[in-house]
Amino acid sequence: MVPTTLGIALVVFTIFHAAPGDPATVMIGAGTGGQLGQDTDVEGMVEKFRRDHGLDRSLFVQFFDYVGPLNLDRDGIPWFSSPHTERATRQVELSDGTEIDEGKVMAIGHLPKTSEEDAERFDAARVVLSDDEAGEAAWSAAVKTLAEGGDEARPALLSGLHLIAESAATRQAGIGRLIGALETNTGAEFSVPRERLEALGDVARIRACFAWYFANGGFRVQNTGADWWGGLFVGDLRREMQSGREVGPELVKRLKVTVPLALSSVLLSYLFALPLGIFSARNHGKRRDGLVTIALFVLFAIPTFWAGLMLILTFGKTGLDLLPVVGLHDKDAADLGYWAYGWDTVLHSILPVLTMTYSSLAYLSRQMRAGMMDTLQQDYIRTARAKGLSETMVIYKHALRNSMIPVLTLLASVLPILIGGSIIIEKVFDVPGMGRYAFDGLLKRDFNIIMATTILVGVMTQVGILLSDITYSIVDPRIRNE
Repeated sequence: MVPTTLGIALVVFTIFHAAPGDPATVMIGAGTGGQLGQDTDVEGMVEKFRRDHGLDRSLFVQFFDYVGPLNLDRDGIPWFSSPHTERATRQVELSDGTEIDEGKVMAIGHLPKTSEEDAERFDAARVVLSDDEAGEAAWSAAVKTLAEGGDEARPALLSGLHLIAESAATRQAGIGRLIGALETNTGAEFSVPRERLEALGDVARIRACFAWYFANGGFRVQNTGADWWGGLFVGDLRREMQSGREVGPELVKRLKVTVPLALSSVLLSYLFALPLGIFSARNHGKRRDGLVTIALFVLFAIPTFWAGLMLILTFGKTGLDLLPVVGLHDKDAADLGYWAYGWDTVLHSILPVLTMTYSSLAYLSRQMRAGMMDTLQQDYIRTARAKGLSETMVIYKHALRNSMIPVLTLLASVLPILIGGSIIIEKVFDVPGMGRYAFDGLLKRDFNIIMATTILVGVMTQVGILLSDITYSIVDPRIRNE
């Protein structure tokens, strides 16, 4: 089951990233009501979202970060590094056809490894370089401090450039000192083509500094090592991308709704399907068998969404007004007592369970009928009849167990379908279950929700197969689990 679950995770991960639609753009639209102003920095918002959720990393890193057990996020295992800030660069084509890189001008936070004392010292030196009245001695000391600071001092220099970029036309001297200190620190030369310098002035030089920083490792830092473990193997299903809620507890809350409904439906399906299948097999070729067959095929052919709507119209306030049709509780259910609350839940669950039951009932009864008819043709059944045993004894003692093997096999598919595939029913009856949770996650392109719900359905399928294998030996003594 473990390698199969990993295979499921890999397939879902691959399909998710191959499918059209970027989670970042979808989520940015959802977070703003779908409307973005003309001056909104959409590109910056998308880049920030992708960085915050690890979508800017390679697919290989993303997959193994999700699976675990090693945490590859910024607070994870220190063997790896993570993005520290946006890698926001763009290529600009000049009139002669050459292309240059320009970086987005922004505030750069100090690296995690930088102590508070060093950060204050670097910031103070940066302020001195920005001050036109500090004097040559102070400027030289500041340059020396920032040069000796290495990569830890670069965020302070870049943040200083960000602060005076808007007033670049009047702060040329300060910009020159900061860029000179950055060149001393890095050993690089930030030259700018004349065309861009004429068009943008010192802003072009500032953009060149940021482009170099983003392209030469300044956007990645070593992970802190605060939390080494994470991912699927340690039960960490991450957080929803939009709301930030943990997926695990939310999934448990949804399963508390879906599982009781699904198990009730499975129980009712088998409770009615087995007798109906036996009845049809015993009356094979008779009118009663034909009537039952027609009725079951009609049930099987009815779409669940249509059946749910018809039940709502029939039993809701627009019809007989006998049952509640929306949600699992009345709006004032929290004020009810224990038994009244339970009875309210039962009343709200009747129509969803009925809708979930009828289609599987029709299919299971047909399988039971086919299995029983095949068993009744076996030699040992003819031998039992020849011994003079009653038909009831032949059916329920000798034929029933072997006839149930095909029906038990279907348990592997019925259980996960009801738990993970009740999307339409939960939508129609406004039930906050797992199917609806998965559907909402799909609309939002929320990777963590989609992965968690799909893997859970895959695990439930494997559990269903395991239960089927175990029950084989119970119904048929000739089968043993070895």
